[in-house]
Amino acid sequence: MATTATKKETPVSMRFRNDDLTIIDRGADLLGLSRTEFMRRAALNEAQTAILNETVIRVSPEVYDAFIGAISAPATPLPPKAAERLRRSAPWDR
Repeated sequence: MATTATKKETPVSMRFRNDDLTIIDRGADLLGLSRTEFMRRAALNEAQTAILNETVIRVSPEVYDAFIGAISAPATPLPPKAAERLRRSAPWDR
């Protein structure tokens, strides 16, 4: 009985202009990533964005009104302890 192994990765070949590769390589270097990992992340991000932009969520009129009310309402202040923890925490973008 023969068994077939499933591939975990599939190579993808792409062609780029040299000036495009210069920009891609600079971005990858700034993030400490290989060109391959940088391109993989960029492609996945674009695909996820396209999918999310095309996703339709259907809700009843009552649920829609509640949602609009929630996002339109003024923000409530954080409890003092939570606000202090946020001020002391490291920024997310580092």
